[in-house]
Amino acid sequence: MRGVLGSQMTDNYELNDGHIHEAIDRIDVAINYLQSTLAEHSLINSVSEYEVEVQAAIKILSDLYQKIGLNDHVAEIAKTYKLKAGYIATGA
Repeated sequence: MRGVLGSQMTDNYELNDGHIHEAIDRIDVAINYLQSTLAEHSLINSVSEYEVEVQAAIKILSDLYQKIGLNDHVAEIAKTYKLKAGYIATGA
């Protein structure tokens, strides 16, 4: 299986179910960063077009967070990508 590590492709990179938790965590960090640095910025709050775009970016990431975190979707990810089991129950 090929994976992406940064911008570098590698044939030796294997996904495991820990990557699901890692992705959720990084999405959460990105949402919090956008919220604290852009959504609360004076210029962004003063220009409605900017505010709408920042909120749209936050919503996209929030939706992705929910999609990855749903138990049914986790099981589907694990099965489709043949993730090595660690601590996610993929059958329940």
